[in-house]
Amino acid sequence: MSVKLAPNRWRIATLYTACINADTDEYYNSNYLAQSFRDTTMVALTPIPKIKNLDKLLMHCQRRRHPAKHNIICAGERSDTLYFIIKGSVTILIEDEDGREMIIAYLNTGDFFGELGLFEQAGKEQERSAWVRAKVECEVAEISYAKFRELAQQDPDILYALSGQIAQRLRDTTRKVGDLAFFDVTGRVARCLLDLCKQPDAMTHPDGMQIKVTRQEIGRIVGCSREMVGRVLKDLEERNLVHVKGKTMVVFGTR
Repeated sequence: MSVKLAPNRWRIATLYTACINADTDEYYNSNYLAQSFRDTTMVALTPIPKIKNLDKLLMHCQRRRHPAKHNIICAGERSDTLYFIIKGSVTILIEDEDGREMIIAYLNTGDFFGELGLFEQAGKEQERSAWVRAKVECEVAEISYAKFRELAQQDPDILYALSGQIAQRLRDTTRKVGDLAFFDVTGRVARCLLDLCKQPDAMTHPDGMQIKVTRQEIGRIVGCSREMVGRVLKDLEERNLVHVKGKTMVVFGTR
């Protein structure tokens, strides 16, 4: 099957149908997935949105530096502070009672986090529901909910900037739920690789985009074992869709 997409459009959407009902039509979906990878001639990088009057907001924030792998927010803590990433990247994750982790999202320079309690009644905020861990060394600005509400009344554009990010995360979460429901593991891993190609730490490569990620981390993103990820990567490599060497992977045709 040949798939023709308009130039300069995101090709990631083709993966949605690539693995639907994979158990009942494995041959069709396998070939469609391969075609989807080959058609991914461009991975659009989402530019960091400019926040109006950001300097004014940062004047009221306390800045902190966090080393890589440091927990900035712990699940169960009191919600009373909003955070803004000045520099670096963080991982949002949840864990079960047995300590197994699932990665919800990566956030980067220009992103807010810790915002849920901001929209709850003052004094009745729920506890933090997720962990936020520095992916690399980070510089983060912190501001109390009370102070942010005060600034938002004076300058609503700040609140609109935050609301826009929340809306995008809701879209991403909706898509991820759809992936878990409709994709098999191969489709979820493929989607994960394409998403990682859009992260700031992805590097251009003559054959596509180069990323560094462990099989365990991919498993924590898509909800499967490290061994299953290894089998999927081997399959994708045999189809000449990726090249894998340790933690370094090149996703072909994504530059």
